[in-house]
Amino acid sequence: MNTIPLTFGITGHRDPQAEDLELLREQVRKVFKLLQQHCPNTPLQLLSPLAEGADSLVAEVALEEKIQLIVPLPMPQAIYEQDFDNQSKQNFRDLLKQASQVFTLPLVEGNTETNIIEHGDNRNQQYALVGAFIARHSHILIALWDGVPLDKMAGTAQVVQFKRTGYMKGLPKEYHPPKNALDIADMGPVCQIVTARSSKPEYTVGDIKILLPNNKDSSDLETLLVPELTSLDQFNLDVKQNIAYSQATQKHLLPPKLQEALPDLAPGFQNLLGVFGSANDLAKHFQILVKRLSLSVLTMAFFMVIFYGWYSSIDHEQPLALGIYAILFICSSLTVGFVGWRRYHTKVLDYRTLAEGLRVQIFWHLSGLNHSVSDHYLRNQRQELGWIRDGIRALNFYDWLDYQQTLDVVHNRWIMYEKDWFAKIAKQKEHTTRYLNRIITGLFSLGVILMITMWTDHMFGEWLWNYSVLQAHPFWHNILILLIALFPATGALLHHYVEKIALEEEVKQYRRMAELFAVAHQKLEEVSSDTQSNYTAEQILFEVGTEVLKEDGEWVLMHRKSPLKVSI
Repeated sequence: MNTIPLTFGITGHRDPQAEDLELLREQVRKVFKLLQQHCPNTPLQLLSPLAEGADSLVAEVALEEKIQLIVPLPMPQAIYEQDFDNQSKQNFRDLLKQASQVFTLPLVEGNTETNIIEHGDNRNQQYALVGAFIARHSHILIALWDGVPLDKMAGTAQVVQFKRTGYMKGLPKEYHPPKNALDIADMGPVCQIVTARSSKPEYTVGDIKILLPNNKDSSDLETLLVPELTSLDQFNLDVKQNIAYSQATQKHLLPPKLQEALPDLAPGFQNLLGVFGSANDLAKHFQILVKRLSLSVLTMAFFMVIFYGWYSSIDHEQPLALGIYAILFICSSLTVGFVGWRRYHTKVLDYRTLAEGLRVQIFWHLSGLNHSVSDHYLRNQRQELGWIRDGIRALNFYDWLDYQQTLDVVHNRWIMYEKDWFAKIAKQKEHTTRYLNRIITGLFSLGVILMITMWTDHMFGEWLWNYSVLQAHPFWHNILILLIALFPATGALLHHYVEKIALEEEVKQYRRMAELFAVAHQKLEEVSSDTQSNYTAEQILFEVGTEVLKEDGEWVLMHRKSPLKVSI
């Protein structure tokens, strides 16, 4: 199923008191069950390095609750196992066998497999890396922690601090999330379950505290149930309910042979491609629904003008026309309300935004880039679309690994494909805009012509042809009045529709995108032909991706300000 998982991370003490273990298990289980009930359509997964103590305890509970276990190792397994005694090593290996995915994080620059064998700063940097990785890629970080803010590198307190602020002592700068000076951390909450250490048994065990990035902490567990999780679960529900529309249209994105090789090339690609296909197809599906329903409302509004005009100008003694007008008004109001209630317009925008972000992420990885789209996407729309950033980050937990480059695929399937696609769609939308504007102008012109015709007949009819045609034929006089109102009203409705879907703005945006990909194509050709260039292929592709993400964010903002619905 091509859904986005709700991801938990775990950090905590290695030496909780033995008599507290069962209480801690129940509190962890309570957290899992609350989120399972709140997000019934969303799979849960846990990131845990399976260290002794808290990491293993939470992993065991997760497996009991049928939650997927993913294990990022801070260093090669043989070196990591030096931390365990014989009993805990066997438990580690047993849990490792039940994990759905296991991978080893890269060595921090300056570290080698030799200098991390002994305990010290080099080895601690690897622990700091795995702690930061888990905090960075989880929706919710569970911390079995006593709450003491120690300054120890890679300690539980430092991992919690990283989740809340984006900073960790001893962690290389490239692993800190990029942010501006005035940005607040947006990596999600910490669910602290107070845990006493064996060496410090005086703490109250089992209390739950929700630690938030803005320092507005809470003791209410339901603080975790943020709107972003509701949006995430709604997407996953739509995937399940519309599975016919969420099946593998991602095939055009990559050549078949490369798709077959993806598990070896990059294990996380299958998840990214699957959700990309779901989001892309669902956006198209709901866009078609919105267009059909909007056009139906426009059509009903058109006939409302006709029947109201017929009643007021031609046959006001018969209530049938007025009754039909009332029925059309009610039907169109219900249709607009239904679109809003089902959030179709919002889903079109959200799912399109998700798909485009995943498209960039996939091609960045195929370019050998380990940048995360979530660090550069929707920075100005965090409140409305935070679930998309968090979802991409949760899916993309292989972004800190090294990827094999396939620049020819990126050039052909992304740069050249998008260049041609945007140029073609820009022309189509430009043609549609001109066609609709001509119709609108024609309708208003007809109204003016008919009005002048009526005025001419009234003023000069008797002088030109000895009598007023319209006064002699009241029926046609009333029909003309109706048409004088109908044509401009229809033009106004069409103009309203064109404004709401922002056709002219989209033409400009699509032209900019076509030019962007055309320039990128030219620059990549220069690089591949060994022509002297000031940029590498990776720099070009990174800049293309950031520009695409910026344009997508502006597109969402433009359409959110102008929702696709018809005022009646």
